[in-house]
Amino acid sequence: MKTHYLYSIPCVALTCALAGCSDDNKNSSGKPDQDAAASTPAAAIDQSKPVTADLVAKRAERLGIAALFPREMSMVAGVYDIPGMIKGFQSLNMFKTWGACEVDVEEEDESIAIPGEDGGEVVVNEDLSEITVKKVDSPVIDAMVGFGPGWAAWLDSAQGAFCSMGQNQMESMLDMYTLFSSASSGAQGTPEALSARTSVMMNRTFKTLAQWAALVDLRPSQDKTAPVMVAAKLTPDALAQVQSVLKDANLPEDMELHGIVSLYDKTYNGLACKVAEVDCKKLRAKIEEHLKDVYSENSITPETREQINEALKRLDDSKLYAVVGFVNDTLVGFVTTNPELQVHVAASPKDSVVARPDFNMADGQLQYPAYGLCFADKALMQAALKSDIAMYKGYLTGLKQVMEFLGKEWKVADMAPALSSLDSIQGNVLGFYDKMARNATPVSWYSWQNQGVHLEIAMYPMDCYKLDAPTAMNSVRPGADTVLYWSGAVNHETVDMYYSLIGDVSQIVWDYGNAYIADPKNKVSDQVSMAAPMIQMARPTIEELWKAQKLAWNGMTGAGAYVVDMKGAPNPMLQNVPSPRFSLVYEIKDRAALGQAWQKVIDASKTIVPLVSQGKMKELPAPKATTEGDVTTYDYQCPLGPDLNPVVSVSDSRWALSMPKAFGDEVLKESMKAPGQVAPMEFQLNLVPVRDALKSAADGNKDIRKAAKALDVITSDVTGIHATGRKAGDGRDVYHIHILSAGK
Repeated sequence: MKTHYLYSIPCVALTCALAGCSDDNKNSSGKPDQDAAASTPAAAIDQSKPVTADLVAKRAERLGIAALFPREMSMVAGVYDIPGMIKGFQSLNMFKTWGACEVDVEEEDESIAIPGEDGGEVVVNEDLSEITVKKVDSPVIDAMVGFGPGWAAWLDSAQGAFCSMGQNQMESMLDMYTLFSSASSGAQGTPEALSARTSVMMNRTFKTLAQWAALVDLRPSQDKTAPVMVAAKLTPDALAQVQSVLKDANLPEDMELHGIVSLYDKTYNGLACKVAEVDCKKLRAKIEEHLKDVYSENSITPETREQINEALKRLDDSKLYAVVGFVNDTLVGFVTTNPELQVHVAASPKDSVVARPDFNMADGQLQYPAYGLCFADKALMQAALKSDIAMYKGYLTGLKQVMEFLGKEWKVADMAPALSSLDSIQGNVLGFYDKMARNATPVSWYSWQNQGVHLEIAMYPMDCYKLDAPTAMNSVRPGADTVLYWSGAVNHETVDMYYSLIGDVSQIVWDYGNAYIADPKNKVSDQVSMAAPMIQMARPTIEELWKAQKLAWNGMTGAGAYVVDMKGAPNPMLQNVPSPRFSLVYEIKDRAALGQAWQKVIDASKTIVPLVSQGKMKELPAPKATTEGDVTTYDYQCPLGPDLNPVVSVSDSRWALSMPKAFGDEVLKESMKAPGQVAPMEFQLNLVPVRDALKSAADGNKDIRKAAKALDVITSDVTGIHATGRKAGDGRDVYHIHILSAGK
């Protein structure tokens, strides 16, 4: 009997990301070590100089429909070769084996068959014995949407509404809690009281709607570019069908929009179009008609009604058009308030968005099949980040009201520390976003196919990693058998902020959680009730451990490397799978700080160990220390065998946590070599060694055999991921991600 297996949810997500890893359009280059060098050097971008005519022509040829969007567009985003991606997705072995599954393995010789190259939709028979594949076709070849320059100004004007929306959401959560707690305690009160609480919630919702309605301005704009433009390159059959439908399009009389929307043909700026014009006065009347019913069923305050009415009055002076036309085999559409001015495509590539100097789409890779792109200019990104600030400000303001209410409800003895922590969170979060907004740059995403899927992202600096230059640790390199690898330098300021956030959140959870548990009316499990006093006793010790971790981190530069492989000896503790070997190594700037941090850990263990061991141990056993040169290694001699025994190694310039010791020694020696000229930040995941390690121990173990077969299917499509990060000359962070094809 043939059986199939249901792979985990992550496999599905990976499958969706790998549609381009089929061998359609396969090219010869693109090895992981070449990823950083193969990407366009963003440092070469000079935004003060126009793009050369040759490059504009090359972009226009490769990016097709993008060249139809006027130069003034603030943002364009699209996807290319949709039929090719569908075909690539359907040819993935993960996709073709996904639908047929069975929970258990009953026969020793069962295996997962990798189907042939016919792709399509998976259909599973009722007995799960076979799968049928049906082809799926797309009428759209390429598709793209663009947003005009007016959106940046609109986002700036909407910051008050974003702030109020965030605050209203938190207040609505408090309303829901109040209703829920009243219902669960059986103290709902009179129907009138319940109705009053519901009315408050409804009014808050309508107040938010009124704020957003006030921001909707459909009066004719004088911008030369439509606020929204779309383009879709269609297949010949789809093009003929759409043209036929639009030719005689009309609205049925029984349709609600009949009389509000009128359809007609008109030519704008040389483009023959089908136009849907909205009569905004009639639209206002229709909305007001519906609102009468809403007002009759809900007690909406006069103030909120007046805000909505004021917004609706502007519809009398408003215009709204949806316009569709064709440029050769491409459908173009516009949403506009001024079609005479705004309905047009770029007259030539040099007048389009692809001619902008800040439109950097990994130009050096334009010879490969494009999959997708996204570009947003600085003004739009700055406005979007400011909107995030406004939203978070609203959330945190509302959260403070929630905490003040719950503090009284749960009888928190002293709310001051928790509220102070919330103020600290607000300062950190808003400060982080404010810095990004001040340093905002254009954002470019571009993906292409070349032995797998490549994605290059050039964005404003987030300062999570130091990407200016190679780190002192990148002499540690991954090998052919490396499973997981990372090297880079973490920004200390960002880590300090995260430490602060975690500490502040812990303070709030600690104070409010203890108050909630201590309140007799709140039902908590016996385990929680028993654990709470123990945790409370251990709180000072936990805080000391937290300080020790921060102190240890401050003793390091932030530059580090992490290496994992599966080359250890077969281990009975792991069902005879080869033991994993790992080493995490960091550069030290202050060895004394690490010594002080470790002493804090030893002191804290004298409280934690007896508590956890229920008095059976007084403190952690002392590690065995050995010194070779300037490296001191602390061996904790775990009873799992030498291959599963972690050690800590410390020198004047390096700190490492490794397993086993011999592997850690190798990595430490590599880390002392001169840095190489590679990307400042690098990440690699290789699934093949994991698959091979599982296969070596699969005989006689059903679970390992099942996992090995699953990885067999995955690695027949993709072998892993390689990513790099670097700093561009214009200040942007550039990340290059390569999903590695199996190279079928």
